[in-house]
Amino acid sequence: MAYHGPMTPKILVPLLAALCARGASAQEPAQLMQKMAGVYKHRFMSATITPGKAPGEADEPYQAEDVIEIVPYDADHVYVRVHLDFYNGHTCSVAGMARYEHGAFVYRDTLSLAVAAYPPCTLKVSEEHGQLTLTDRATPDAVSSCRAYCGVRGSLNYSIGIDQRRAIRYLDRLKASREYKRAVDELNLAR
Repeated sequence: MAYHGPMTPKILVPLLAALCARGASAQEPAQLMQKMAGVYKHRFMSATITPGKAPGEADEPYQAEDVIEIVPYDADHVYVRVHLDFYNGHTCSVAGMARYEHGAFVYRDTLSLAVAAYPPCTLKVSEEHGQLTLTDRATPDAVSSCRAYCGVRGSLNYSIGIDQRRAIRYLDRLKASREYKRAVDELNLAR
């Protein structure tokens, strides 16, 4: 049923407020995408344990690197690829499309590598206090939901300064990668 009476302030003010709120909420994913989009890298020295030696006694050092890539895909989705290195060669690696939900982008594993003891992988990517923050836990003390994507020493609870963000200069190569194409295919199948 449509209203055909005069536009009084009593009607106009709530209508304008609703339209402004809708416009603001539509801008939130775009603003967050713009703030997060890019590549984040952190290089550090790590090591592998020499068999028969205690940790730290005869470790073999190597250069390790954490890499997070975030690429806008459409109005509500970003492509996220995470590769994190840990001691003794353990890693966490996951890639897929994350959808905007309640102030963050959330990746949900659609093909489920979930282990029976763990819930399906859900990775939240957000910006908090100047940090790009990743978590795969519903609450701080909850079980890690993306355990299947990590080695024994790995975890997808991670943060890095937003100021570490750099432009992705290899965007064409990234978009041609198997991981990116698989993420696009999975998103299209879910729609």
